[in-house]
Amino acid sequence: MRTLVLVIYFVLFQVVILLQKPFLQTDFMFAFYASFAVLFLHHMYLHFFSDVEISTNVSFFSYGFDFFVMILFMRSFPQLSSFLLVIQLFLLFIASFDLKFTQLCGLGLLASVGVSLMNLTVFQVGSTQNILSLALFNLSYLAVIIVSGQLKDEIYGMQDDLTTVRRKFKSQAEFSKVLVEKMPLGLIVSQNNDTVLMKNKFFSENLNLNDSEVNRLAEITREQKSSSDISFLKSTQERRIFQFDRTDYFDEDLSEKLNISLIRDVTDLRKLEADLKQKEKLAAIGQLAAGIAHEIRNPLAGISGSIQLLTTDNVESEDQKKLMKIILKEIDRLNNLITEFLDYAKPEQKPDQFVQLTMLLEETIQNVKLNPKYADLIEWSVQLTDQRILGFSEKLKQAFLNMIINAVQATEGRSPRQVKVSLNQINGAV
Repeated sequence: MRTLVLVIYFVLFQVVILLQKPFLQTDFMFAFYASFAVLFLHHMYLHFFSDVEISTNVSFFSYGFDFFVMILFMRSFPQLSSFLLVIQLFLLFIASFDLKFTQLCGLGLLASVGVSLMNLTVFQVGSTQNILSLALFNLSYLAVIIVSGQLKDEIYGMQDDLTTVRRKFKSQAEFSKVLVEKMPLGLIVSQNNDTVLMKNKFFSENLNLNDSEVNRLAEITREQKSSSDISFLKSTQERRIFQFDRTDYFDEDLSEKLNISLIRDVTDLRKLEADLKQKEKLAAIGQLAAGIAHEIRNPLAGISGSIQLLTTDNVESEDQKKLMKIILKEIDRLNNLITEFLDYAKPEQKPDQFVQLTMLLEETIQNVKLNPKYADLIEWSVQLTDQRILGFSEKLKQAFLNMIINAVQATEGRSPRQVKVSLNQINGAV
């Protein structure tokens, strides 16, 4: 900075020399170039050739030498006092950042005394203009010292605060980076145009996914409306199940919404859950086997007895018909038990088609009303005209049928005997 001020000093007076004819004098040009050469050589030696460490004391004497040269030049050409004073004030301001406050005050005092002695020897003593000039010069030095000292404290305080804040931000950034890279989840930050802005190493190190697969995964998660499991086919034709949790974030720097997705591989977990459910079913089947065998044995006993009676010669035709009905009824019962047993033993399948719940329930009620005993007992009301759910239509119809028949049978002996079936929505549930 001090060298820059000296360059400005040289350029300023070089312009004065070229534009002002009174300064095109040999003595002025000699004094100007000589003073600048001394200052230039002084700085060259101090910064490039001297082995002395530049401490505050060395800087104090260096600044003092600069002021001494300028005061001598000012004494030779007092008409340039105002220009040289500005250069000295700039140097004094710059010195406030290199020197201690006591050294700065000492430098200002030496400059003030030097300029005052120069003015007293050059100008007429007691002149009003001279006194005003001295007062102005001294006040200028004092003002620069006070202002630069306060400014130095504020700047250094701001530098300390900025250093502390920068250190905290750097520490937080490093911590966040380590946390993102080491977290046991995959992190994808993408734009709405499916451009992936950031992803952690979990995809390459743990999931073995390349960049194109990560981009495809980001596109799939962005199209999903809610967090759920997704089936993903890798380039190696290996199918994996990923659980993702997505949220949106508005970035003020980019002025657009970003998609943040957390990915977890739950293939083994879902397989383990399915195996566990299947084992629980098999265990339950083993416990139910004895009861089911007993339930099957009872209809078979009835069938056996009915057939034995049919083989006798003393049975009338009406009795034979009655026994045949018993046989058919017991056979149906046996068939239903076996069907339920097989359905329970099958691996659970998730529904993949939508069914009209209102239409399904209406069909079930119509089937029940076909029985004359139940036709006038059921009251049907609906508030949801178009309600679709994922499910198996036949299983739902059987469940509705069982519930309605059980409800009708439970009303026996009551007055009035009536069953009300309604379909509505409460708190988001059907």
